[in-house]
Amino acid sequence: MNDRYIAFDVETPNYANDRISAIGITVVENGRITYDFYSLVNSEVHFDPFNIRLTGITPEMVADQPAFPELWEKIAPVMGSGLLIAHNAPFDMGVLAQCLNDYGIEWQPFTYYACTCVMGRACYPQLQNHKLNTLCNYLNLNLDHHHAGSDSHACAELLLDYMHHGLQPDRFLRRYDLAQRRTLRMPPKAKPSETTTQLLALKDLLSTITADDELSESEVLSLQTWMNENLALRGNFPFDKIFETVGGTLEDGILEDAELQAMLLLFGQITDPVANTCSCDCFDINGKTFCLTGEFEFGDRSSVESALSQKGGIPVSSVTRKIDCVIVGSRGSDAWSSGNYGTKVKKALELQAKGHPIQIVKEQDICNLLSN
Repeated sequence: MNDRYIAFDVETPNYANDRISAIGITVVENGRITYDFYSLVNSEVHFDPFNIRLTGITPEMVADQPAFPELWEKIAPVMGSGLLIAHNAPFDMGVLAQCLNDYGIEWQPFTYYACTCVMGRACYPQLQNHKLNTLCNYLNLNLDHHHAGSDSHACAELLLDYMHHGLQPDRFLRRYDLAQRRTLRMPPKAKPSETTTQLLALKDLLSTITADDELSESEVLSLQTWMNENLALRGNFPFDKIFETVGGTLEDGILEDAELQAMLLLFGQITDPVANTCSCDCFDINGKTFCLTGEFEFGDRSSVESALSQKGGIPVSSVTRKIDCVIVGSRGSDAWSSGNYGTKVKKALELQAKGHPIQIVKEQDICNLLSN
């Protein structure tokens, strides 16, 4: 799941919708708005009267403003730092892609986005329409419509409202081909096997009993009862590891605080192994073999592999006991079997349990290697 979102809005100078006259960017991070940006843009093309009336932006107003290539150097790091969000997003994505292509700017071959208009239909189906101004009026949000800064800020506020109502943008994820200016079909999810379904149920049970960062004797006993009723999962990770740990801990009939804390730590590592890895901003890839999993904020996997190889890393395609680390993209993947991690991380966890020193590394821990 993403925790950083980049809401943006563009205004255009004419009917062609292939240039930008203004852009607004609003960053949502950890459940709140942390950054707002607005700039006029020298479109370097003619303005249609309709667009001038709609946006209030004239050719004279943008004459001394930066053209798109100059502005892009400033905003590209922000635009690439989270999941893109826009209202009627295919329009804004299309204009952005056209500008990148026409100016010959290489960014990334594709990106992901979610649309607050589509999300609005799911959250407020009773409304007559789900235009930005309609939703803002309904929720009593301030809006200076067709001012890019106001629109992006309102878009971010809508996103926060949807998330408050339990609607996660990852459910509405779309993949966009920037070169072809089109939304790509997301790959269908395969139906999980019965074993996978039960292992996910075990993971959910662990998440539930550790949600308050405490573990009680009754919760451990309930977990043991569930596992005894699902012994068909023997031979699968992490069932065997948990079954052995719980059984060994309860064998003497006494649960000490230290044992409960040890199990709490273990369960946290199993339910969310990526989040529970140690963060380090000085990770050294030189001479280490690595395997990538998930989608990356930096770009596609080949770009990440290339950047890390230039720093001395050695890419491999699969997880074995001989590799040094698994690097997890912060965008995640719809294909991950455990929801917040996939088979490569699961294999790394299995090998760790057998004593192999494989590291699980978050994308944010290698940002310095990717940016330099």
